[in-house]
Amino acid sequence: MTNEKQNDLLCMKNIHKAFNNVPVLKGIDFEVHAGEIVTIIGSNGAGKSTLMNIVAGVHKMDEGEIFFEGKQVNIKDPNVAERLAIGMVHQEPSLCENMKVYENIFLNREPKKSNGLLDRKKMIRESQEIMQQLGFDVDVTKTVQDLSIVSKVVVSIAKVMIMKKKLLILDEVTAALNQREVEHLFEIIAELKKSKIGIIFISHKIREIVQISDRVYVLRDGKVAGIFDKQQSELKEKDIINLMLGETQWKGEYSERTLAEHSENVLLDMNHISKHNMFSDISIKLYENEIIGLAGLKGSGITELMYSIFGIMQYDSGTLCMEGQPLKAKCPEEAIKRGICMITNDRQNEGLAMNRSIQENILIASLNKVKNSSGFLNKRRMKDVAKEYIGKLSVKTSGPMQQVKFLSGGNQQKVVVAKWLFRDSKIVLIDEPTRGIDIKAKNEIYDLLLEEKNQGKGLMIYSPETRELLNICSRIIVISNGKQIAEVKRGDELFTEKGLLHIMHSY
Repeated sequence: MTNEKQNDLLCMKNIHKAFNNVPVLKGIDFEVHAGEIVTIIGSNGAGKSTLMNIVAGVHKMDEGEIFFEGKQVNIKDPNVAERLAIGMVHQEPSLCENMKVYENIFLNREPKKSNGLLDRKKMIRESQEIMQQLGFDVDVTKTVQDLSIVSKVVVSIAKVMIMKKKLLILDEVTAALNQREVEHLFEIIAELKKSKIGIIFISHKIREIVQISDRVYVLRDGKVAGIFDKQQSELKEKDIINLMLGETQWKGEYSERTLAEHSENVLLDMNHISKHNMFSDISIKLYENEIIGLAGLKGSGITELMYSIFGIMQYDSGTLCMEGQPLKAKCPEEAIKRGICMITNDRQNEGLAMNRSIQENILIASLNKVKNSSGFLNKRRMKDVAKEYIGKLSVKTSGPMQQVKFLSGGNQQKVVVAKWLFRDSKIVLIDEPTRGIDIKAKNEIYDLLLEEKNQGKGLMIYSPETRELLNICSRIIVISNGKQIAEVKRGDELFTEKGLLHIMHSY
């Protein structure tokens, strides 16, 4: 260990970690200086979150050394990490859903009055102050379970930032944020950097990485494949992608696609449908052989619109028809029977049974498709289907019977997608299809969605990444504050990232 290494804020040497005898980290060296933003990128299952969970005390390393501010440390649990002033915002918000926002922010650090009672006024006041500093409008007296995904992410960040930290780990925190929110978060990160806080940033979004990073560590198969340093040379998207994938043909995050025209048969016909305080006067036609996009800022009512189609909630007025027949599903089961499925943006709470296997999760919505002539489940067929989708989506796993909770976030998302694609529904509603998924897997999912389209299905997709919508959609409907404000088609002058962002931010 050289003196230079000892002066790093964080220095990790030869870190190894395995789960169920499967190696995940295979001798990682990693370092962060004070006042530096270091990004970690890699395919799903490359070991990014595992490495950071070791720093945060969530996992124990099997072998290696960790130095913090020049001293060797044993981060055996999160309490040690907290004493060292290390904070981590996890990919999936880890909050107490039944508690209020301010109670989560001060959990286990509650200030008390002189009489020993909790000082709730102080907690509320300081929670509001940290939200103002972050620039996000979140009601701190609300219960967490009533918040949107993006608000939960903001609360997780606030919970860490209210403590004075020397090292801040942000694991896929931008996955649920739209572009304006990401830009605002980056302004906050830049201010933290000026105050000499070390920041570790994990993301699959290459543009963000190039924009914010001082150095980039590329992980591949549990090892450091290479390091890019902005001080030595310009960070380039294609160089990072090619090193991450171990390939040379990737020029950018999204491959060029040619889309065939949709049919004239209307699958879903929305006429002036509204839901009080959520969306109003929405009229959209979805055709066979079509993928349409929904673009808008978080909180614009898009998720609630999809919920109303899928039967999670009911719309108040207007008409909705599927293949010419009225549709007002009272519950998701009714929508599924009609031939509608929905991939939600909250995979852990709504999309997956976390304690069940990959195989069970893929098949749970389509058990009738794996029964034999006697009406019993065909175990061989079940295993074959699970293996087929594991292969199609490159799910990194020890096998179909592995519990979903032991997969990385990106691989969990692939299982959600596999479940509904196997269901073979006529209409597929997708709320953020590639949240937390690496570049190669994104394009594999896009190819599968295009296969669904070419089989005569209709797909409606929301994504906070406008580039994703431009890549696979024939039309994009822009929604702002619950209202339909524009429609742009492939080939239109405004069918560009700049054009869509101009429309979205003009209302």
